[in-house]
Amino acid sequence: MTNGKRRRLSLLILALCLMVIASVMVQMWLSLRGESISYGATILPATPAAVCPGETFTYPVRIVVEDGNSVSRVTEGWCRADGVCPRAQQQEPYYINFVTGITVETTATRIAPEALTPGGWELRHCNETHSSGRFTVVCYAVPLTIKDCTP
Repeated sequence: MTNGKRRRLSLLILALCLMVIASVMVQMWLSLRGESISYGATILPATPAAVCPGETFTYPVRIVVEDGNSVSRVTEGWCRADGVCPRAQQQEPYYINFVTGITVETTATRIAPEALTPGGWELRHCNETHSSGRFTVVCYAVPLTIKDCTP
């Protein structure tokens, strides 16, 4: 084998090794980006879609917790359709501990706060989850119309 052929073969082997290493690194990076907790969708439909302040509505939610040994900080609050989220309409966060993975499909029930003004609003719900050295945030929103129900 001549010197030129040997050099080209060495460069080809080196290029293949670098491609394999890059591929493995990308797969590791993608696996670390996985979410510890997820929902079936980010926009969930309310039933009924329009209520008076103080009335109850429901929405379907599917929660999938991939990893056990995790802690989720849950935040929930109301935002106007224009994206403004009044401080007075934000709830105090609470924490949930998960020992094992779990999947829950349920119908959630909420009450539209009395202080909401007529128009478009969204109930926003987020989980900040810490699990096995990973940190993820996932959220969903429930659009709702608040009716003008003044007598």
